[in-house]
Amino acid sequence: MVGSPANPDHPARRKVFYLLIGIFVGLTASFQNGLLVANLTQIQGQLGLTPAEGGWISVSYNMTNACITVLLYKIRQQFGMSLFSKITLSFLLAATSLQWLISSHLLDTPNISIEPYYLEIVARGLSGMVASGMTVLGLFYCLQGMPTVKRTSGLILGFGLVQFGIPLSRVISPYLAIDGQLENLFLFQFGLALICFGLINILELPPGNTEKVFEKLDFISFGFFASGLAALAVVLVQGRILWWTTPWLVYPLMIAIVGISIALWIETHRKNPMLQVRWMRSRNIIAFMVTGAVMRILLSEQNVGAAGLLANLGYGNDQLVTFYAVIIAASALALIISIFSTNAMDLRRPVIFAVALIALGSWMDVGVSINSAPYTFYLSQFLIAFAAVYFMGPLVFEGFLRAIGSGPAYIISFSVIFGISQTVGGLAGAAAIQAFTTIRTQMHYADMVSSLNLGDPAFSAQVVGTRNMLSNQTTDAAQANIGAMSQVLQGIQRQATVAAYSDLFFLMACLATAVTIILLLNYLYNRYHKRNPLAKELAVIAKMRETK
Repeated sequence: MVGSPANPDHPARRKVFYLLIGIFVGLTASFQNGLLVANLTQIQGQLGLTPAEGGWISVSYNMTNACITVLLYKIRQQFGMSLFSKITLSFLLAATSLQWLISSHLLDTPNISIEPYYLEIVARGLSGMVASGMTVLGLFYCLQGMPTVKRTSGLILGFGLVQFGIPLSRVISPYLAIDGQLENLFLFQFGLALICFGLINILELPPGNTEKVFEKLDFISFGFFASGLAALAVVLVQGRILWWTTPWLVYPLMIAIVGISIALWIETHRKNPMLQVRWMRSRNIIAFMVTGAVMRILLSEQNVGAAGLLANLGYGNDQLVTFYAVIIAASALALIISIFSTNAMDLRRPVIFAVALIALGSWMDVGVSINSAPYTFYLSQFLIAFAAVYFMGPLVFEGFLRAIGSGPAYIISFSVIFGISQTVGGLAGAAAIQAFTTIRTQMHYADMVSSLNLGDPAFSAQVVGTRNMLSNQTTDAAQANIGAMSQVLQGIQRQATVAAYSDLFFLMACLATAVTIILLLNYLYNRYHKRNPLAKELAVIAKMRETK
């Protein structure tokens, strides 16, 4: 296809190098978001930021990551993979070098005229754009490294590598950011970018066909679409931090609705649309998009749910290395099994199995207590991490087949649907979990405080014990009494938080169970009627291959 590299049959040795480079580039792409998520608190502390200011760093990454997906396919078609890859890696070098400059020089230099905070926002915005481009680049290198009959395995591998970013970052960060110093972390990112840039120049992708595809209307449509997605990212990130009733959030919400609506209207009525809106709103594609978004929301049970609970219980990154190592092991196992077992004639069964694993893992987490430790989550989070990677290949494969079956022009629409469903689904999942746990924590806390009995001997003994401990630190009896009651209330607050997360796991378990049942019933219905949902697309692709 135009914009894609050629697919010659390489010698075995060259295939191995293509595959290794693809894996390295794919992992580097996933690190862009992973290192931000794992170290955002430390970045806020080093730059002296409030949570809201730190939220703008997340907004910067997510808004550019979601927006650039719309243009990536046409950029490759117009300029080719060689130039595309070099431009992508140049932006990555610029972003990582800027972050290293901020952490190692600007923060220690008095009276500087450049605000490091704004430079960090620019750097994260560049990282968001680059992450999308590098995912595509790693995917094409993986495809080149596969035998002709196993090219679909390269597709699954390329997309599966995206899931490794957060757990790998959580494992590596404590050893790099020692004592909260982030300079080594940014130097590590810069080093990865340099290695990637060298690798793609040593072994380039085979040249492919290009053609002029950009039209003036593309940039107008993209402007509205990008502004809408960017505003939506602002709402989902800052709403979670500042709370949803913050008055000014109504403005980006209005911009999101208006911008995306105008872009879709333009694409619906233009002669050569960039996005195939009528195809995108068909029943099958809407179901595909909803499935992808729901899966991403369910998987937030791990990245935001279990991780959030452990953080509230006082566990830091350095105490969770083994926890995330278990997640990495599960992800690697799922990726290997998916590569060798995915069948184009039966893509729904792995997705159903993955949702069932999420349901099982969530049910196992229900009933957590204040004494829960990371090891109590090993098995449940192993199952959920396995599901996170295992569903990705079949889901992407189905969307890709539907796009190719309709025509090459539909691939950009598939890319946009998939990218947005994953990015927005992830942000929506995190936002929903934060809102749910905040509300449930307040409700549990109010119930626990209202049921306190000051005359209860056990409660009185707890207050007295805490006061006696504080009496060794102060001679003021009144202050010791206030401090003792404050610490007891903090303990109740922690118990309320744990109860809220238990409610969250119950909700996620119920939702995942319901999704499993719906998908299973649909699968059994198609099997009973001997109907393959992708039969039409597979027939079209087979005919295309015969014509070649």
